[in-house]
Amino acid sequence: MENLTEAIEEGNIKKISLEKSVLSKTKNQGVTTCQSILYKVLQDEEIEPSDPDSEEVSRSSHLYIWVDEIWDEKLLRSLKCLKVFDIDCLYLDEIGSKNRRLVLNFLQSSFPTRIKDLSFWSSGKMDLERPNYLNSLTRLSSKVVREASFRDFSIGLPQLKRLVAAFRHVRTLVLRNCRLSILSVPDLSKALKNCQIQKIDLLGSGSLIKSDWENNFDEFENLVQGLAGSPDLRLSLEQVDVSNCGVTQNKAEQVFEENQLGGVNIIGGK
Repeated sequence: MENLTEAIEEGNIKKISLEKSVLSKTKNQGVTTCQSILYKVLQDEEIEPSDPDSEEVSRSSHLYIWVDEIWDEKLLRSLKCLKVFDIDCLYLDEIGSKNRRLVLNFLQSSFPTRIKDLSFWSSGKMDLERPNYLNSLTRLSSKVVREASFRDFSIGLPQLKRLVAAFRHVRTLVLRNCRLSILSVPDLSKALKNCQIQKIDLLGSGSLIKSDWENNFDEFENLVQGLAGSPDLRLSLEQVDVSNCGVTQNKAEQVFEENQLGGVNIIGGK
């Protein structure tokens, strides 16, 4: 544990609270597993982390990892087989191809057993599937219980189907500033079976430099029609954010109305 603690103490990120750094070994069917708890908490006051043996998640525990920062890179390298205890929110930012191995190792070996919110941010326009991130994310999706957020990724139709299928149980699905390539109407009826998504956040994904829905409005229509193909989503969906997406409020509402989603609250239309 010395190298992990040292990596944190050398870091220059403000307001870091390392509540506990615990290395515990438990034998489960002859396999030794390692667990560590690490919190980067935004609040100044000390916050007691949740019991690692409890199913409850601490209400104020956040772990931020800026993957391209040298100190956070040290942190990831130090974790190795250590598993982060259950926390509220996990933020992985500045994810790119150059740090692919570090991120994949973290997802495979150190991802918590349960978290409320996951934010997965690309360092630029990167295909979500190319570095095998999508495979890892779909495998661990059941551990995310409230919100799944993906930003600045390029997501094609096959990737979109897999993503919504994997995270259909969360309450909020965020696809912000993503390049969504929806050239045809996706069949999401099976992918969204038993869907519980209440809110979809598309902020910036339809902007000029992303999907450009102002000039490719048919792709926005394809997306809405695909979502509406799921009877379960039609029952669960309450709100869609189309801020900075190049579509007007009236046009967005009209498309949703035409696809049996007239009860959905559309916010952010220009």
